[in-house]
Amino acid sequence: MEIWLAWFGENHLGSDVKALARAAEELGYSGVALSDHVALPKVQQSLHPIQKIPYDPLLPYAEPITTAATMAAVTEELRFMTYAYVMGMREPFTVAKQAGALADLTEGRFSLGITPGWQREEIAILGHDPATRGSRFLEALEVIDGLWRNDLFSYRGRHYEFEDVGICPRPSIPPDILIGGHSKRSIERAAQYQGWIGMNHPVEQLRTMLAELDELSNGRARKYVIAGQELSDGYMSDLEALGTRGLVVMPWTPMNPAPEPVDARIKAMTALARRWIG
Repeated sequence: MEIWLAWFGENHLGSDVKALARAAEELGYSGVALSDHVALPKVQQSLHPIQKIPYDPLLPYAEPITTAATMAAVTEELRFMTYAYVMGMREPFTVAKQAGALADLTEGRFSLGITPGWQREEIAILGHDPATRGSRFLEALEVIDGLWRNDLFSYRGRHYEFEDVGICPRPSIPPDILIGGHSKRSIERAAQYQGWIGMNHPVEQLRTMLAELDELSNGRARKYVIAGQELSDGYMSDLEALGTRGLVVMPWTPMNPAPEPVDARIKAMTALARRWIG
């Protein structure tokens, strides 16, 4: 099972980003999973679907596309995925262009983990209707995939309608699309693409969700989850038995306004790697 490093709630300090990316590659981590938020208001009614809390706008949320590009520039094999890019607050053309460019710039080491999003206030601030995020998400996926795979692409939907549009250069190999979310609808969507990115679900909940994903995708869809409990032999065996492709781990405390020094974080990464990688 692959072990991925969580990049959740981090700053944009270039020296930290580069040092930790190099360390992750040297220690054998498969990749880095990068979360996504742009602009959060102080007053929120939306709650995270698993943690059941609002997100503090004064905590750090690193920009994932530029951060992944910076990490890729100082590594050779480390892979990257957004976990998850919030499509509900974006239009599909820029996403197709940026994600496609990052796939080429990293020589195929980037996957687009994507979700409609849960933070309704943030979606509204960025100029989109939170109520339509689900239907816009479905159309956006078709638009992004179509733009990646055709020189000119036409589309007619409820939210997007256009004739003979191209993004050039198209990615030489389109990034994999991994669907985020914990609803039945998210599992159904993930079965149509390359896989699913889950949160910190209990194992018993995962059994039901992943069994459905396997059935809908004929076992084809890849499965990634965030560690939902302390790592142990039993927990790792359970995840492997469920066919989990990758586990996203947090060797240090995320969302920290005063992050631990790089040396301390590398020490934590090293201890985890010695126990669970290789």
